[in-house]
Amino acid sequence: MNDEARSYLTRTTAKYDIIQISLIDTWAATSSGAFALSENSLYTTHAWKIFLDRLKPGGVLSVSRWYTRALGVPPYEMYRTASLAAAALKARGVSDPRSHIAIYESPPLFYGVISQATLLVSPQPLAPSDYATMSDVAGPLGFKPILTPTYARDRVFADLTGPHGPSRGMHDVNADISPPTDNRPFFFQMVGRSSLGRLTSSSAETDQIFQPVLVLAVLALTVLVLALGFILVPLLLTTRREAHQGMSPFYVYFAAIGVAFLMIEVSQLQRLSVFLGHPTYGLTVVLFSVLLFSGVGSMLTESFASRGRPTRLVFALAGLLAVVVAFGLASAHVLSATESATTPVRILVAVALLAPLSLMMGMPFALGMRMAAARPGAPTAFMWGVNGATSVCGSVFGLVFALFAGIPTAFWVGGLSYLVALLAMVRIVATHEEQPAPGPAAVAEPVRLPAAAADV
Repeated sequence: MNDEARSYLTRTTAKYDIIQISLIDTWAATSSGAFALSENSLYTTHAWKIFLDRLKPGGVLSVSRWYTRALGVPPYEMYRTASLAAAALKARGVSDPRSHIAIYESPPLFYGVISQATLLVSPQPLAPSDYATMSDVAGPLGFKPILTPTYARDRVFADLTGPHGPSRGMHDVNADISPPTDNRPFFFQMVGRSSLGRLTSSSAETDQIFQPVLVLAVLALTVLVLALGFILVPLLLTTRREAHQGMSPFYVYFAAIGVAFLMIEVSQLQRLSVFLGHPTYGLTVVLFSVLLFSGVGSMLTESFASRGRPTRLVFALAGLLAVVVAFGLASAHVLSATESATTPVRILVAVALLAPLSLMMGMPFALGMRMAAARPGAPTAFMWGVNGATSVCGSVFGLVFALFAGIPTAFWVGGLSYLVALLAMVRIVATHEEQPAPGPAAVAEPVRLPAAAADV
């Protein structure tokens, strides 16, 4: 069977004796932190609940990860794997997850620096005879127990799999080992919000879980400083100050839609990567749909903006905000209802979900630019730059919000930015209607934008 594991197991009715996930991520990429900023649909509570549902009575889910305590580095991955197993069992109504779990360590590898650990989890409690069989098989192979119902080499594993679930053991480690969810599917990102203060310490440079987050923090700070510099420095140095008078609402508007567009786009890249089963699918489907339909939306504004009063622009922004809210409330239910479909069907569902949202998101930039161009001497090129600079910020901070607060939070921050844009447009329209009608010589030629003029 050549298919994405999670979606296949979701739609199949077959039951299995063993479902095995053995070191499917390379050591080089994992140890370097390459996966820390990417989502993974296999290591979430919902995914493991699906896997456990597809086991026969007495069946086992087997998951192998790297295990090391060399140089004092805790086995973060195995901690989080145990946390994930306990959370999935609790979601199935299991009162004592530890009675369903066993963890064994392989003989040392790589000059004794690192080994492998295998977690076995079953929907039913493991009987004493099961543990006796494991010991008989593991002993001659040099595998040693880390956790059984009667033995725990590491107290953290015992706390993570206790009757209270993983919540008690999560506080024993100075890292985020909480069970990943579909809303925050970043298994390899183990820097919690409470640990962010350690980014400035010397240990953060050597601790592998902090390295990718440190890079992200430097990137976020860099783009923020550059964006502010590219916006504020020209305003301070310009010799055409009269052209910028009364234009503050426009600058707020274009900054807000730049942040909003990319925050929502990045959040859906991450969410739909989990839904479609692979980041490549998420990237191609989301980018294609967003760029195509936002371009169509931008093109539609040519006829829309040429008729009626400027207040229609406010209604257009209000309509976009309504679509964003509807999408945010309905999309999770649609994705849940169709997660068992085949890959082509899931791609069609993703495109159908993104089409109306992207169509509306393509309108604000073109509408705002036409509104600005109606003012003689308006610095439209500068507004384009403001939008571009804040779009870059939105792409980076979209990832930051998703990593530390969840994908829905990143989406709703984008929606909040569109609300700011709506309020700015209300102010723009009010100011426009307060101005006296210009004489014939002062009427500016309308700006005709290309069909794909969307803030991308």
